[in-house]
Amino acid sequence: MIDAEKKATLAMRAGFTLIEILVAVAIIGILGAVAVTNVIAGIEKAKQTAAKEAVGVMSNAVTQYYLANKKYPSDLRDLVRETGDSEPILDGGEGALEDPWGTEYKLEKKNKRYVIISAGPDMEFGNDDDIRSDTTKKSSGN
Repeated sequence: MIDAEKKATLAMRAGFTLIEILVAVAIIGILGAVAVTNVIAGIEKAKQTAAKEAVGVMSNAVTQYYLANKKYPSDLRDLVRETGDSEPILDGGEGALEDPWGTEYKLEKKNKRYVIISAGPDMEFGNDDDIRSDTTKKSSGN
C-alpha cells in the first residue's frame, strides 16, 4: 500500500512533460507570429491612409496659396512659411512636408494643374505605389 501511495503522490507532483511544454510554446509562437503580421499590415495601411489624407490637405493648401497670392507656390516649403502678416497656410512646419515613410512630398506641375506626390512605401518616385493628389480623389469613393 505504501508503494502505491508514494507513486500516486509522485505522479501528482510531476508537473508538465517536455512534450507538453514544447507544444504550448509552439502554439504561443504561432499565435504571436499571426498577431505580429496583422499589426504590421495594419500599420502599413494606416501609413497609406495618412499619406492620402496629407496629399489631399496639401492640395487644398496649394489652392489656398494661389487664392491668397495670385500665384502657385514655387515649392511646398512656401506653404509652411509665414509671409508678411499672414500665418503659414499649412500647419506643422517642415515636418508636415514628409510622408509617413520619411520622404518629402513633391509638388509637380501637370498641364495647368499642380499635383502633390508621396513616394509611397518604397520611397522612390515614379512607381505604382506613389500616392498622388490627382488619383487619390478619384479612388476615395472605393
